[in-house]
Amino acid sequence: MKKIFTICLFVFGLFLATNTANAQQSFSAEVNTAAQTKTVEMGRLVKANKTTQESMYIAYQEFYAKSETLNSLHKVGTSGYADLEKKINDRLASQMQEALNEEQFNKFLEATEVKL
Repeated sequence: MKKIFTICLFVFGLFLATNTANAQQSFSAEVNTAAQTKTVEMGRLVKANKTTQESMYIAYQEFYAKSETLNSLHKVGTSGYADLEKKINDRLASQMQEALNEEQFNKFLEATEVKL
């Protein structure tokens, strides 16, 4: 009886672990692909190392996920859309400023025409 109870607890634990792992992969394939493409493009432009590119990837992943949500919830051209779009762009710029050095960040600003 103890063995059956232990096996049941073990199986229940596996179900919880699987749900947690699935929740961590919450970004869609399109978001991940767009983030990867943009990271490679900007990484070459600003000559970023691997660690910096990883930080850039996370920033772009968040940016594209939030942009996707914004486009699904608000109509383009509304004041709510414009306000949230500005916040998303500001967040990307601040994350890039943290990840990149000053020279790289200036190249990023020139390439994207983002203003802080």
